[in-house]
Amino acid sequence: MPLETVVFDVAGRQLKHVACSLTSSAEEAVRTATFEVAWTGEGIPCRPDEEATITVSGDLWGTGFVRDVRCAHDREWRQYQVTFVSRTCDATECSIDHPTWLKTDADLEAIAREFDTLGVGVEVAAETVRKPVHKVVPGETLYSTIIADAQEQGLIVHDTPEGKLRITDKPEGRQAGVLRKGDNILSGSSNLTGRHAHDTIKVRGQASDGTNDTALRQEASAEGSGDRPRPLVLVLEGEATSGGLKKRAAREARRRAGLGATATLTLAGLRDGNGKLWTRNFLVEVDDAWLGINQEMVIASCTLAQDSIAGTTATLSLKDPRALGGENPRGKSDKAWKAPEPDASVKTNVGQQFTGRVGVDY
Repeated sequence: MPLETVVFDVAGRQLKHVACSLTSSAEEAVRTATFEVAWTGEGIPCRPDEEATITVSGDLWGTGFVRDVRCAHDREWRQYQVTFVSRTCDATECSIDHPTWLKTDADLEAIAREFDTLGVGVEVAAETVRKPVHKVVPGETLYSTIIADAQEQGLIVHDTPEGKLRITDKPEGRQAGVLRKGDNILSGSSNLTGRHAHDTIKVRGQASDGTNDTALRQEASAEGSGDRPRPLVLVLEGEATSGGLKKRAAREARRRAGLGATATLTLAGLRDGNGKLWTRNFLVEVDDAWLGINQEMVIASCTLAQDSIAGTTATLSLKDPRALGGENPRGKSDKAWKAPEPDASVKTNVGQQFTGRVGVDY
């Protein structure tokens, strides 16, 4: 595959490099990159925290900052490795500085925008639930103050090429073409494990208002991917409502199925059949008999790499689409790749025999 033109612009200076690796994930709020910089000037090529952008043959891939500058040399040679981090790092590492730390009668989008005190930026591509009050714990980051509500509502939070936080509830598009063994797949691997398989996921929670069973003893349960009795009981992260408990239970069942069935494919080139960069949280058709996959999968994470020796490759980490809120792909994969349906067999119970908030090891 021909080499792409990857431009690493640091404060208006294009740093030449001999190799690079660019990684983004649908399940992480920050994308990262690493460059082996060819620097022959005096001193170091750049400094940590300088503003930076990355483009791939003109397509914006990332907006953020230089994170690390690593230098090494002996008497005859020297080398520089520079890493990049998305602007969203400030949403995961810096505390909210707000006059009241309080937002009332607001949905998750309004809450995120209210407490984005550093101006990282927030995009929301899903309906979010309105809550009567949201309190920030002093010292919390923007990411930590929204992720509990996001998980409760079955949402995922990742970043955008522009360096903003994006809140969504399902895969955001499709890649063109089919990934097929013996055709465009250079190598593949999978990891199927029963470690995360539970037959039943129960989520328990309490409301802050009221003292009856409806407020204090609520529970929702969902069928998981396990084939034998292996129950899992979790405590809801936020305010308990019937709808919130049901979504959380269904979401956790799908997430656990995704953790237990993953595939990794390495492809030649950085783009699909229509010339679009491989993108996290996009769907792609996969046909790999040796891995037992014949269905649509979702790209959970993606690493784009390029150097003068190995050339240009993309490494995709794939899951069943339902693990990230998508639909049943209805393919012909081995049943080991199955994931629970988004709303299958989810029920709520009131008046369960439990009290208080039970600690759960996630």
